[in-house]
Amino acid sequence: MSSDPRLIVAFQKDAIPAHLCHAIADIAMEAIGSRGAFTIALSGGSLPGFLAELEGVFDEKGQDPKLDCWHVVLADERCVPSSDDDSNLKALSENLFSVLKVPASQIYGINESLLGDAAAVAKDYEETIKSVLEKSGGQLDLAVLGFGPDGHTCSLFPDHELLKEETKWVASLTDSPKPPSSRITLTFPVLNQNTRNIIFCGAGESKGPVLRTVFKSLDKATDAYDIPNGALYKVTRDDEMPPYPSGMVMPQERGLTWIVDADAMTAAQSAPSPY
Repeated sequence: MSSDPRLIVAFQKDAIPAHLCHAIADIAMEAIGSRGAFTIALSGGSLPGFLAELEGVFDEKGQDPKLDCWHVVLADERCVPSSDDDSNLKALSENLFSVLKVPASQIYGINESLLGDAAAVAKDYEETIKSVLEKSGGQLDLAVLGFGPDGHTCSLFPDHELLKEETKWVASLTDSPKPPSSRITLTFPVLNQNTRNIIFCGAGESKGPVLRTVFKSLDKATDAYDIPNGALYKVTRDDEMPPYPSGMVMPQERGLTWIVDADAMTAAQSAPSPY
């Protein structure tokens, strides 16, 4: 089973990218050193903007990122062409891959010829995911995910039927409560059972209630380790499953890290207990 999660609190929102990119760089170097490949799943939303500092972090560390060893998949995607403003791949291409030159053949988008049939897109992308993970011992090295004020992550939304999915690694939905309605998403089977490390990232007071529910003792979290422009907490979770999809993500093999800003942490600590 995984160890207790880590919670990194950045003193300001603009410090989140540095914390996130340092964590990604460390995991990438370990994966490449151990297995000769680094497989990573990325979400859209605000996350692409947080990743722009990744190249600079490798430079700061004096490390060669060995981008020819990277294989990038999407944690979720809207069923739109990659030229569409709603496309997560487009956002990542503009914010990250325009700077961090991962080989284009090792950035895996959806099969756009199947658009119009979300189930077919999902089935095809699951085969892509399984093929990519063969390069890293059958496990995804890292998933970098966001979480919304409603607690959703990827395209897994509260009270949705996909939360009960037990076999598919990639599933489709056509009733997303956030537009566009047609999407594909990684599911709990791959996130919890076939992913070595997961990092959640979010900022702002609106994220406080989610943190408060996932980590019940945040109002008592005082044992912090100082890190540059932030603090590191080792937090615990009760066995009871939180009601949020993001709280249901618990990788079994290794690491779970949440990176938030001080506004989210303050809101979490001051919120009334949900229990």
